[in-house]
Amino acid sequence: MDGRETSREIERAATQWVARMDRAPLSHRDEARLQRWLAGDARRAGALMRAKALWHQARALQGTGQLHALAAPPSRTPVQVPASPRRRAGRGLRPLRWASALAASLVLTVFLLLTVQVPAAYATTKGEMRRVALAGGSVLTLNTDTRVKVHDDDGQLRVAVERGEVFIDARNARPDLVVEVDRRRMTARNATLLVRKLDGEPTHVSVETGALEIPATRTTVAAATRLLLRDGPDGLQLSPLPSGQLQREMAWREGKIAFEGETLAEAVADFARYSDLRIDIIDNGLAQMPITGLFDANDPEGFGNAVAQVFDADARRERDRVVLSRPVEPVRTH
Repeated sequence: MDGRETSREIERAATQWVARMDRAPLSHRDEARLQRWLAGDARRAGALMRAKALWHQARALQGTGQLHALAAPPSRTPVQVPASPRRRAGRGLRPLRWASALAASLVLTVFLLLTVQVPAAYATTKGEMRRVALAGGSVLTLNTDTRVKVHDDDGQLRVAVERGEVFIDARNARPDLVVEVDRRRMTARNATLLVRKLDGEPTHVSVETGALEIPATRTTVAAATRLLLRDGPDGLQLSPLPSGQLQREMAWREGKIAFEGETLAEAVADFARYSDLRIDIIDNGLAQMPITGLFDANDPEGFGNAVAQVFDADARRERDRVVLSRPVEPVRTH
């Protein structure tokens, strides 16, 4: 990020200046500081005008008695008790002080409603896929059980990946899209990329086209490169992507899961991300067998039947699970 002050920060500073001017006339030193602040950014003058308008609206409400009515204590039967002029003056000023406090609270409330921007959240459930077109021209495709938040940082969109797997097409993003994962911010330069953040494995970002820049470390991730994110001083690890690997990893966009040499245990873990129908392998040797092929992501039972045919195993359905096992060989006797 370039460190440029955001609109939200400018609006907050403007409100603080108006509150200071309302309390008492600015000193020569404070007036000079205000002028330097205004000259520092063309947006600040407009922010100061808006803050003054909100403040005057709150004062107008106070003048009509609406805030005085709120500040006044509940009506009770009057008791005639002589009071000194000082006590009478103090009691008379107390509602005014309450009204001033309420006026300031009203200004702050309106200011927060106008300036605080709530990020948009997008999520998928297990087995669901979702496509989201962003205002800046980028397109997100969320895989199963994925959650992201989209922040608007003074006109620049930032996609924070909280969990799951998301394919990001930022080739048409204006301005460039910022991607955040594991507290690291990266700028997508005419890029398409896959972010994978799953429990039990390191987070990685695979760049398909374009480039990904990490300003904090001055790192550029080129196309056909994988970025592995870890904690510690060696937290960024780059490695080339073998031909065809990223396409296999993104088969989920077509509703498929692609394997090439993974063990059956690893394949079963992948299927568990898409369906509540789990696959249990009760033979350790079978669990370590390698599997290659393209399968429907939402059909774990079909996968189990295919495995049974290939490895001469048994597949049986038991309520909410598919059990894979090998036939028990009879014990030979001599």
